[in-house]
Amino acid sequence: MSTTTAQNRDSASASTPTGSPPSMRDLVKRLAVPSVGAGLVGGALLIGVMTLVMGAAGMGYATPVSLGMPAFVYTVAPPASMLPTLMSAMGVSLPASAMAQIGPMLKSGHYLTPAMAKQMMPMLTAMHIPAQKIQMVAAVMTGHADNATVANLMAGMPSSARNQVMAAMPVSGSHVVVGLILHFAFSAFLGVAFFAVIAAAARMGVPGLRSRPGMMAAGVIGGAIVYVLNRWVFLPPANPMMRLVPQIAFFLSHLLFGLIVGSAAAVALGRVMGRQEPARV
Repeated sequence: MSTTTAQNRDSASASTPTGSPPSMRDLVKRLAVPSVGAGLVGGALLIGVMTLVMGAAGMGYATPVSLGMPAFVYTVAPPASMLPTLMSAMGVSLPASAMAQIGPMLKSGHYLTPAMAKQMMPMLTAMHIPAQKIQMVAAVMTGHADNATVANLMAGMPSSARNQVMAAMPVSGSHVVVGLILHFAFSAFLGVAFFAVIAAAARMGVPGLRSRPGMMAAGVIGGAIVYVLNRWVFLPPANPMMRLVPQIAFFLSHLLFGLIVGSAAAVALGRVMGRQEPARV
């Protein structure tokens, strides 16, 4: 009797898959850590690429984490002591008499008073500087410039002068810490989002997303989509300083991020979902 029962059990297991596809809840549990890890690794490579590219271009190696990301939280206007350098980079040369009046104040770290800035306006107007640009210069001189004003002023500079100004901006420890936290938090979030989309599509049997190359390609496409949304939808109002980064490198680094996360998703999903093969007797 026991022999017959064992034979029946072996016969049933030989014709039944080792297990059914995991539920979405099980997928979430098993992929949570790999998705966050992949996002962090991809984020590290992305920020590493941008650090090397911007440093090599003379924009400062610390700029991505000291100016770019912190601008989501802080105003990153140049300090008063940098205003003469900024004015020179914009091609604005005040008369020696004016510089003798405001120079010591700026070097000591004090912005101009509104009254003093108003006195500078006729000089700037005489230089045929557009009125809109004069208003932005006045905002910087008095310490009331926001990130959009600073970004617009820098965008109008020659690239060599803009890079020089960005490299000369002081590096704040608090800005670097906040910049790194924001960057890696966003990277982890994107890692989870990419895994979720790829896993859901693979589980539903979307053509091309049951194979590792397909999942890797999906990750790269996702990186491109994130770049497009950031470049033209989210970043202009939220962080205008990001328009100053080298865009080709920014785009390629997003593709690299997508490739890393897509590759990790392919490996992780292959382990979790596995191949449904009959067990051998």
